[in-house]
Amino acid sequence: MTHTQLPPPAAPAAESTAAAPRVSVLMPVYNAERYVGDAVRSVLASGFADLELLVVDDGSTDASVDAATRAAAGDRRLRVLRVPHGGVAAARDAGLRAAQGELVANLDADDAMFPERLVRQVAFLDRHPECVAVGARCVAVDAAGRPVRIVGGRYLAHEAIDGAHMQGLGGAIWNPSATFRRQAALDAGGYPATPHATGEDHDFWLRLAEVGRLANLPDVLVRYRLHDANASGGEGITERRLPVTIDNLRRAYGRRGITDREPVKGSAPPPRPAERWCDRALCRHFAGDRGGALRALVAALLLDPFAPNVRSAARLVLFSRA
Repeated sequence: MTHTQLPPPAAPAAESTAAAPRVSVLMPVYNAERYVGDAVRSVLASGFADLELLVVDDGSTDASVDAATRAAAGDRRLRVLRVPHGGVAAARDAGLRAAQGELVANLDADDAMFPERLVRQVAFLDRHPECVAVGARCVAVDAAGRPVRIVGGRYLAHEAIDGAHMQGLGGAIWNPSATFRRQAALDAGGYPATPHATGEDHDFWLRLAEVGRLANLPDVLVRYRLHDANASGGEGITERRLPVTIDNLRRAYGRRGITDREPVKGSAPPPRPAERWCDRALCRHFAGDRGGALRALVAALLLDPFAPNVRSAARLVLFSRA
């Protein structure tokens, strides 16, 4: 494990004499001592081993870095980058520019990834060179770890994902579930480096969609923790986010040469009834309620047996344990 101070604003790439890892898992941390150990362990237990875990300490005042270091238990794939407290967007941008991997996988310090996440997402990006990013579904849990709902990954195709973002909707790609090509992200301008910037995810995905195609996998690959700071779920437009969302859209319209009288192409369809039953089946599965999961799955299968989300849920509910 190494500790690194933030370099002067400069080099977009980090140099290393050792072979660079294929994936850099980017984890901004600010006063997350309670949960960061679980997040770190989930990354280092990944079925995809060719990675570095880049913990970006955003000026924490608690023992977050010590907790991350203990959880790594000497695993040299952990790297710590310390930056002055500037908010999550600036921390992500610093991590993006310091990352050594060709691919960057986001994960927040209070979340956890499932072992198969990177295996599936890296394989998808290898099969689809036109795609610059892929997300997934997440099971949202409360402070006690109880499954609450399924979030993210509702739309699988680029047109629906970008259409949702162009309507001002967040969460069409759930940020902690996303893996993307580092160079594409740099070409798109990275994350806002302005201290304490807000709305960084929405703006980032709008700009990245102008570089290449976006996608989601129908599988649940991340455990996403709900708390006061993110309890709204991120899929709608809240009053607090509205001015930032409008600014993001105004800039996107300008970059794309769209006037405010033109309809947005690729609008996102509303969720179908089968998807609601599918989400219920997944929540019941992760809660350990096999009977409830099976009943909800049957309803989803009767409504739309060939939908990718439903088929993924069926594999999980029928052939694996929570």
